[in-house]
Amino acid sequence: MGNVGKWKNMNNQKSETKSRLAYMDSLVDSITYRSQLISRSQKLDSGLLSTRRIGFAAGFLTAVLFVIVIPFIFLAIIGII
Repeated sequence: MGNVGKWKNMNNQKSETKSRLAYMDSLVDSITYRSQLISRSQKLDSGLLSTRRIGFAAGFLTAVLFVIVIPFIFLAIIGII
């Protein structure tokens, strides 16, 4: 009968170890998920910053086209210029 208490104690230690490992697994998963979110947002920010000059130039040229070039073409067709 003395050995029965030993086995119960060992089973209790195994279940505590399993619960600790499960907690550690969930903690690692949480840290991994957060690090992936941070990495993804940094990549997005980097991509946006690298294309800002091209976007600004395209927007400026489009604005010039709509404000200056197209009205002159229209006025030339009508015959005012």
